[in-house]
Amino acid sequence: MAKVLTALSHSLKEFRLLPGYTPADSTAPKVSLCTRFCRQGDGFLQLYTPFLSAAMQAVTGTEMAIGLAQLGGIGILPVSQTVEEQCAKIDRVKRFKAGFQTNILTLSPQQRIGEVMEIMASTGYSTFPVTQSGNFHDQLIGILTDKDFDSRRDHECTVAERMKTDVQAGVELKDLKEANELMIQYGRGFLPILSKEGVLQAVVFKKDLDKHLLHPNESIDQQKRLLVGAAVSTHPEDQQRVRALVEHEVDVLVVDASDGHTQFQQQMIKWIKANFQVPVVGGNVVTAEGFRFLVEAGADAVKIGMGIGSGCTTSEIKATGRGQGTALMDIAQARDELAGKKGIYIPMIADGGISGPAEMAVALALGADAIMMGNFFARYTESAGNLVRNAAGEVVKEYWMEGSMRARNFRRYAHVKDLLFEEGITGYVPHLGSIYDKFPVVLQILSSTLATAGCRTIEELHQKAVLEMLSPSAMLDSKVHDMVPMNIDQQIL
Repeated sequence: MAKVLTALSHSLKEFRLLPGYTPADSTAPKVSLCTRFCRQGDGFLQLYTPFLSAAMQAVTGTEMAIGLAQLGGIGILPVSQTVEEQCAKIDRVKRFKAGFQTNILTLSPQQRIGEVMEIMASTGYSTFPVTQSGNFHDQLIGILTDKDFDSRRDHECTVAERMKTDVQAGVELKDLKEANELMIQYGRGFLPILSKEGVLQAVVFKKDLDKHLLHPNESIDQQKRLLVGAAVSTHPEDQQRVRALVEHEVDVLVVDASDGHTQFQQQMIKWIKANFQVPVVGGNVVTAEGFRFLVEAGADAVKIGMGIGSGCTTSEIKATGRGQGTALMDIAQARDELAGKKGIYIPMIADGGISGPAEMAVALALGADAIMMGNFFARYTESAGNLVRNAAGEVVKEYWMEGSMRARNFRRYAHVKDLLFEEGITGYVPHLGSIYDKFPVVLQILSSTLATAGCRTIEELHQKAVLEMLSPSAMLDSKVHDMVPMNIDQQIL
């Protein structure tokens, strides 16, 4: 006879945090959102803010990965693209850093302006050093920007005919502050750094320095480059993808599977851990048994969640899944037991069922170390979905699930192409604006929640948080009620 658990499975929305004592050193500005993302060697890969953008076509591309890393989190590039495309995006994230860049695209004097225009269109770059050979580490002979040629008439001209040769540069500079002062002195937003012999060694962009000053808590590697992760499937052919991603210096691999409690995931994790030093995140699971299974396979962190994404239909169609609140509580207990017995702490990543700061705080209080979100990040300008207008004329972002017919992500779901059935929908989400403008407010709200709970860190929240479940009536009281919100264009008379 089937085993039936009669206790109800609970959503994150059913919980509220009880206030705790807030001492003077635990106010919101003093709260740290730094977290243990995954094991790395004898320690942990840390994030300044506990957020991952989902490995989804509509969410994480180069811009999202860069934006979230600058704000202290990390973007996970989806597996549903070619190996070459995924590796190229890793390269672009690694090159984008507030500091001395040592491998940007460089032109040769013989290249045609038409070719340069194509490069500008595909990369978004507008300023290029020109060296004798076209290789980065060679004699600098000029600079070409999008202001130096006529895009209508100069297609057949060469770079040499249009580039500036009166290049102002720094020589043997190693200090960012000094480089910034030189750019201010020259009135330029771009500074080449040369050796005494005139060989290009690095470049510094003022826009990158400005962003660094605005976002001091970037997620960076040992070489001061932004962190970036990439998804891989459990299919054997993805071993070649893993090799390529590691060669391109990916910081973490995330096994992308709708169900992580399988022999296929076990085999992939064991193979990666046997051959490479890169951290591996396993998942998704919703039971303590599934969590222990992935830990034994060698996972450095585990994603928790199934059937609860905003556009996910897995639970409705297949009747598999679990409320995120219950899944986190069950697995957190297993994680803490493992830490107590063997001294091994495995971070948990809550993936799904999170709409805003309230669910984020509850997920962290229930034991999550980090939070992965798709719908939430899809709303920002930097997400990979297109900006379009809906029938009402509103600007929205396209959003589709990896289990949808549009994504056709056979690698995540064990589907035969001829027998594909959808486990997710395609639709739209509101456009909120830039992640740089809007997301810091979310971080402030989350910091305020921890302070109200009397906690200064996420680790302390795990230990001290007191949560209570809401009755249906209490849940209604916790929302706006008994009044009509005023439109922002209305005036108080």
